[in-house]
Amino acid sequence: MQEQQIKKLTLAGMFAALAFACFSYLRIEIPMGLGLTGKIYVGHAFILLSALVLGAKYGALSGAIGLALADLLAGYTTSAPPTFLAKFLLGWSTAWAAQHLCCLDQQTEDKARLRGASLAAIFGSVVNVVTEPLIRFSFKFFILGMPQQIAYVSAVNCAVSMAVSNVVSVVLTVVLYKVMEKNIGAVA
Repeated sequence: MQEQQIKKLTLAGMFAALAFACFSYLRIEIPMGLGLTGKIYVGHAFILLSALVLGAKYGALSGAIGLALADLLAGYTTSAPPTFLAKFLLGWSTAWAAQHLCCLDQQTEDKARLRGASLAAIFGSVVNVVTEPLIRFSFKFFILGMPQQIAYVSAVNCAVSMAVSNVVSVVLTVVLYKVMEKNIGAVA
């Protein structure tokens, strides 16, 4: 039991570090107008993969910690709390879908496992594209006291960024999941 916990913590730390590194060093910033930029990055792939491999608790926390820390260290201090919540929901919803909708741990065929992982990653990404802009709008409007129009434009910007980032991240997640399953056997 102790060995399994150490393995999960190690993998969670690795996935958090990979999500952090992707945001910090591999992001593409796109001007969106009104002084806002959209960020396209593949860090979500490691949150999705963590949720598929480690489950809800470790998968959700690794993504939330990794990307909230990335926000803090990149100077996006006011973005860290909504990032933590949004990425936690991304990881949790992906793990929930993998376990409850796709029954990933009960699948024995490679194609069925890959299909289940793909569907769970898509489910989590859709949840993220819907919830993250709402979280960011609410945080900026109700907590930070920004004008409604600015909070709204920022939320739309977030939705576009998350939609584009998540498409790329889902594809990368499926590829990495297949590689991990084939070569390491460490999946679910």
